[in-house]
Amino acid sequence: MTTAIQQVTDETALATLRDVVAERPEYVYSAPEHMQEESGGGSCFYVHTDEDGSLISAGCAIGAVLHRLGVPLETLAKEEGARAYGVVRRLFPNLSARTVSRLNDLQMYQDDGEPWGLAYAKATGETI
Repeated sequence: MTTAIQQVTDETALATLRDVVAERPEYVYSAPEHMQEESGGGSCFYVHTDEDGSLISAGCAIGAVLHRLGVPLETLAKEEGARAYGVVRRLFPNLSARTVSRLNDLQMYQDDGEPWGLAYAKATGETI
């Protein structure tokens, strides 16, 4: 079972989201080629691995946010395939539904091929 992280507030989560996106607003998510081949293509990953399967970094926008908020890569890797809404809700049960929805919405826009900055704007109504 995943351990919840209680101390993260809505403000901290949203500020971290903004910081992650501000670092790469034009970035369009793409998984490493070896991971795309293994998954059949088109998948987003919370964690990227090397070709041997070793965890190397956070992957998608929400993976990067959650890792920066203190979630270990090992924990995120166990969440692969789960929707961002459920993952965030499990890990941070104290966050408001509004904050969790913004994170989930950003993930959905990213998964649809939007650059992180545009995904952020659509999910939050704010620009970077």
